[in-house]
Amino acid sequence: MDQGTVTAAVEELRRPLRADGADLVLIRADPRTALVELRLELDGVGCADCILPPDRLAEVVADVLRRGIEEEFELVLHDPRRTPDTAGT
Repeated sequence: MDQGTVTAAVEELRRPLRADGADLVLIRADPRTALVELRLELDGVGCADCILPPDRLAEVVADVLRRGIEEEFELVLHDPRRTPDTAGT
């Protein structure tokens, strides 16, 4: 897993989210554990329901990452709209 590839994918995903006032932050991309951890920030969002629903957002993020990451990886997406018992992907 290449850090530059992950960073580029996250930047691609950030553009449409920022248009709605949200942001996507890369916490870590660890090639040793094949883990990509991201956090959705909704601080500037007037309508959290206007952002893709949590499950759909996780699917889109995983799909975009898969285009650049050939090996298997685990995606952890922290989404504040999820309750604590449904956090992750």
